[in-house]
Amino acid sequence: MSKFYEVRTRDGAARLGKLALSESMQTPLMLRLESGDGLAVVRAGDSNFDDLASEETWTALRGTVLLPEIHPSFTNVTSLFTDFFVLAFASSLLRSPRDFVRRVIDTLNALPPDVALWVPAIATPENAAILFYMGVDILDDTNAVLKGYQDIYQMEDGEARISDLEDLPCNCTVCTDLSIDELRERDRKERALLLARHNTLLLDKEVKKTRACIRAGNLREYVEMKVRASTFLTAVLRLLDFNEEQYFEKRTPVARKQIMNVNTMESLKRIEVKRFASRVLDRYEPPARQILLILPCSARKPYSRSNSHTKFIEAIGAYRGGIHEIILTSPLGVVPRELEVVYPAAFYDIPVTGYWDSEERDWVSSCLRAYLNKNRKSYEVVVAHLGGAYKEICTGVAEELDIEIMFTCEKNEKATSNEALNRLNARIAELCAERKRLYGYEQKSGIVKAMADFQVGIGAGSELMTSKEGERLKITGKFPFHQLSADKEVLARIVPQYGLLTFTLNGARRITNLRSSYKVEIGDFVPRGSILAPGVVNADPQIRVNDEVVFCGDKAFGVGRAKMSGWELVQSRKGVAVQVREVAEV
Repeated sequence: MSKFYEVRTRDGAARLGKLALSESMQTPLMLRLESGDGLAVVRAGDSNFDDLASEETWTALRGTVLLPEIHPSFTNVTSLFTDFFVLAFASSLLRSPRDFVRRVIDTLNALPPDVALWVPAIATPENAAILFYMGVDILDDTNAVLKGYQDIYQMEDGEARISDLEDLPCNCTVCTDLSIDELRERDRKERALLLARHNTLLLDKEVKKTRACIRAGNLREYVEMKVRASTFLTAVLRLLDFNEEQYFEKRTPVARKQIMNVNTMESLKRIEVKRFASRVLDRYEPPARQILLILPCSARKPYSRSNSHTKFIEAIGAYRGGIHEIILTSPLGVVPRELEVVYPAAFYDIPVTGYWDSEERDWVSSCLRAYLNKNRKSYEVVVAHLGGAYKEICTGVAEELDIEIMFTCEKNEKATSNEALNRLNARIAELCAERKRLYGYEQKSGIVKAMADFQVGIGAGSELMTSKEGERLKITGKFPFHQLSADKEVLARIVPQYGLLTFTLNGARRITNLRSSYKVEIGDFVPRGSILAPGVVNADPQIRVNDEVVFCGDKAFGVGRAKMSGWELVQSRKGVAVQVREVAEV
């Protein structure tokens, strides 16, 4: 536990926090190790840390060195009351990507959630972002300085000996004041100091860029771009995705405002993608409909607002009440129409080229195969209004499962062409015994029910949507701003900005899963604002950041949004735990 470190913002495992030593400092943090006259001085930015050794500052244990497992002093660190840990012999991590991942992740798994980790002497402008992405909080410029004394000029995507450069590809104060020839002509010591300063300035810039990415919620996209310059770091990211899924799943929000840019094959391994595909299978029940219609995705989200899906809906409009629609897309696989508003279905963007990589095809195929294999008995007929790679994927899955799929697009025909739309309309009219429109309440209630199940678990939607004796349920608001009420008492609202369904006190009281599986137990008090971590007694471990939760104690019952994962809610001693929306005294 920590008295002096508080996490303020999370982006997966990466954190923006406040570390209070002799003064307040923000993490991710770069410490500067400046040497002169044989005395080492530790600085953070431009702030002098000479007074860290004062009796007042060190009245309590502030930092602990983590020794390797083979050291006789290695012990259980979780019981120590300290603010940050230092991972000893960090340079040994660079022997292999596998060692790098294992040592850092094992260390972070062993630490409490509200302490900082310092990994010394290995930071470069190239690897800083992925270190912070993994959950490291503090770096230093030791490597930058040492490289300067070795005549090595560091860059954002690598390094080079100063003798091999023809120009200085940087705009820092060192590189703008000197030409490459002038730098080479300086004596060895002065040149080393100048190179060390350049390297440190570049590392400092990278730390600031990473902070900005964490604040914006797009650090993953930045890391995917950064690792491309290094085979070592590319291997690290792939090992993290394949071997450390549980570590990142515990730390990844269930929803956020930011668009998820899917630009590389590594993006298919993101927790958000895997979690969505898993919940479609485990937390979604399709409505009872005669026909399953598989449609392509669109650039605009939610899909229903796109020009292409407007045309699809018009083509089947008279029969839509007997049709269930799913959207086939990369990277999410299968998106049921009722879930097109949720995160990340309405919050992703991909480069559209018409070409699908084999890994991309395999992933989307596996999602469609799993969905059809589980739900094929729910439908009498499967129709696919797909062309190109979509059609090829669908054909392959149909052959594997030995099911018939009727296609309404000819070869090289766009799904939005008049010919294809007319063919879709004719095929649906042929298959449907009678016209059956999809009316407003039926459509809206299907969305609310599916979102409740998706967020809380199967059964939540039915409990929420079941009216009590003499009670009248009503859904108001245009898509996607739906609001569910019972006798004018609001039960739940869709919040499109996050892709979430939020609950009121009355709504929460209806849902068993919410009150049992997404419960935060608090102390003997009534919250008057956000609930802080010290006020949490217990919490369900499946809670994730931005989950809808209920909180209860001897004096209060309420609803809100989790700002920590369940395990952090229990173990943390600082920071906002639950953002309260409604509370009632009991």
